[in-house]
Amino acid sequence: MATEDAAVRRRSAVLPAVVAGVMVAAVFAASGIIRGTFPFGSSSRSTNDLGTQYIPFFAHLWDVVHGQAQGDLFFNWQSAFGVGFLADLGVDLGSPLSLLVALFPRDQIDLAVYIITTLKLSLAAAAMATLLLKMHRGPRWVAAILGLSYGVCGWALDDGAYVPMWLDGLIALPMYFLVAEWSLRRQHRVLSVLVVAVFWLSNFYTAYMATIGAGLYLIARLLTSNEFGWWHRLQALVRHGVSFVLGMALVAPILLPIITTNDAATPSPSGVFRPSALDIFLSRLLPLSEGVGRTASLYVGTVALLLALTLPFNRFVPWVTKIVWVITTAAVALSFRWAPTQSMWHGFDTPNGSQYREAFVLCGVIVVIAWISVAHRLPGPIALVLAAGLLAVIVVLSDGSPLLTEHWLTPLITSGAVVVVAFGIIWILRRFPATRRLRLPVAVAFGLVLLVVGLETTWSAVVVDEYRSKSLGASAGPWDDRQQARYDAIRAAGDWPSYRTDPGTSVVPNDPILLGGQGAGLYSSLLPYSLNKTFTGLGFGWSGYGRANHSLDNPVTDAIFSVGARMRLIGDGVPQITKSEAPPLITVRRNLGDSNTPDAYTAQERLLGYTVYQVPDYKGTRFASGDVRLVSRCEAGTTAYLHMPRVEGRARLEGGDWHDLGATRRPGINTRSSMVGLGTVPANGVIRIEVNFGEDPQGIPPHGAIGCLNHQALGKAVRRLRESGATDVQAGGHSIRAKLPTGSKGWAVLAVPKLPGWTCKVGNGKAQTPRDFGGLMAVPLTGDPQQIACSYTPPGLRRGLAAAGAAAVLLLGIVLIGAARRRRITRHDLTKS
Repeated sequence: MATEDAAVRRRSAVLPAVVAGVMVAAVFAASGIIRGTFPFGSSSRSTNDLGTQYIPFFAHLWDVVHGQAQGDLFFNWQSAFGVGFLADLGVDLGSPLSLLVALFPRDQIDLAVYIITTLKLSLAAAAMATLLLKMHRGPRWVAAILGLSYGVCGWALDDGAYVPMWLDGLIALPMYFLVAEWSLRRQHRVLSVLVVAVFWLSNFYTAYMATIGAGLYLIARLLTSNEFGWWHRLQALVRHGVSFVLGMALVAPILLPIITTNDAATPSPSGVFRPSALDIFLSRLLPLSEGVGRTASLYVGTVALLLALTLPFNRFVPWVTKIVWVITTAAVALSFRWAPTQSMWHGFDTPNGSQYREAFVLCGVIVVIAWISVAHRLPGPIALVLAAGLLAVIVVLSDGSPLLTEHWLTPLITSGAVVVVAFGIIWILRRFPATRRLRLPVAVAFGLVLLVVGLETTWSAVVVDEYRSKSLGASAGPWDDRQQARYDAIRAAGDWPSYRTDPGTSVVPNDPILLGGQGAGLYSSLLPYSLNKTFTGLGFGWSGYGRANHSLDNPVTDAIFSVGARMRLIGDGVPQITKSEAPPLITVRRNLGDSNTPDAYTAQERLLGYTVYQVPDYKGTRFASGDVRLVSRCEAGTTAYLHMPRVEGRARLEGGDWHDLGATRRPGINTRSSMVGLGTVPANGVIRIEVNFGEDPQGIPPHGAIGCLNHQALGKAVRRLRESGATDVQAGGHSIRAKLPTGSKGWAVLAVPKLPGWTCKVGNGKAQTPRDFGGLMAVPLTGDPQQIACSYTPPGLRRGLAAAGAAAVLLLGIVLIGAARRRRITRHDLTKS
């Protein structure tokens, strides 16, 4: 009978989960139709990092799956001239749902990401509805309504919908609550471990937050579950902990490389947490409020909020349950307002952007307490009226908040009135025996509430998206004919690994994986700091606190990194491919030169191995406007370059065209200017450079700002490097090998950034770690070297595999012990019968 009852309960939970998921998809799609955003209109959804970082990474995953990428799951040859990929895969693409992108054509990556986003929102709603019915018996349609409220909560629309991997945390939270329920009921031990593993694999960042939330949930359940003894509760706590330890260990081959790579990533300044004013904080509970990451997105819909507020007044809920859950909810909310706990939610690293990334946890808790109130028994009129009074207090305290948009009171009053009337009617019908069996009025009342929730959340979604678009703007539109033309041009020009084809970073910093080719561009929160320092020292620019590297259009760095074709955009974004002679990816040097490189020009010459620049002294005159004129002398016919990395603005040779320096905001902190070519030095050799500053004139170097490139010397250097360089270069997914000319001596220099994880082997010699040569890899040539081979293994992978293996053995032991115990019980029952 117990088994049959459990099966009935599982079937009864399916329909609310489906309804919640479908309604969330409908709300999300309807908001896009109303706004006219992709894929329902011409407006782009690619605001902020969605277009600059995540969609390009999805495009690269498509290439990897279809065998069209230069690289594999371990390494990415296309970005930053060669960088590890496993950690980025784990951070941005770890969800199994990410693989759905492979089912779409490559020119429909934007559509694939939209569908994956919608699916994640729906799954979160379905998971919440399933959890609620597992937690406590109750009205199924209320579970569907609350699932919908959670799936399109303020955090999901304001933060998660534009950072797709964070939505894995939105699904993880109710699933981890479900793991807590299984721990409490001694169910699904293996499945619990696998659920933990899946979401720590999908996105460890939000899984960490969901894990904390699940711990708080379990403690509250242990304190309020009177049907279990304290020994049983202690065992449940241990089972829960074991499930999470084993689950995290199973995905250690991804987690440890992420942690290792993150430790070596380019640091960004820690954010300064300033708790928002009380009126602003509370206003985010209300509909049609928007803060674009500045405040906690706590909106779960008026209906869910009102039902949650009935908990203290619902006389059918036990007092212990009321007290524990009210304290739990208050503790979570207050943790958002105290710097130490707020830092704890974010792994003790206060973020620079959205400072309340854990807000989905409080949204989930609010939905849970709404269910607790309803599941014990629908709150009566008195409880509803008192809850409405509490809601009115929140409204009064929020009045004047600048985050409340126009008409915010309309959905609040409408939804509140509908839920009070609907639940009042249901309460009256169920109060009297004569009307207790009437199902149609009850179904109509629930249907009306569901409709109101759908309309309100759709309206809120429209307002949130509109405000976000105005505040942040779109970095790039969906794939179109222009992007296809660039993609086709790069593919036609490429000949990897004979030379690199740099697409530049004219669309987004991740153009090399979005459009193809092998360039310097990379935008990733895991961009190695050593790589950032290498590129910075060579004159490359960046943004995003150094985590978004930009391309440098310079013939010397092109020669250093074996760039034999470069795409530039002319006119209305038309691609133009320029080819040039380039050394091979592996060159041979007699020595590595002097490590003293006081400026970017000298640093380039050291890696090239030849002198090609004249770096003159100069005099500067500052005008009343703050602008500067630099005067110097160089050999006539050379090309003048300017490198002022900490300057925002533009520059030109006197009488020439203006050139943007690249930095746009807080030069040297948020952004850094690239080296720019200004034009040909005139016949008299006198250089007059005008620098027109932006808002923040600073960082004018006293020397090393001007360099004059001798193209004849550069051409001679390239020819010599080609003559002495490697032949028959071959690149695998995470390896590179080449034949060396007979009699090669000195050093083999690889045009690949020196990163942890590389090992090289010369001829039949032993594997060795390559030396650091100005940020590139250099391998000493000994004996009679005929070939060189290097391979990359993600740091932390081996330790992760060992941890996963141990966890798998322990999990297998748990399975075998459980099976043996069940067999003993079965034999014992048979013996008794």
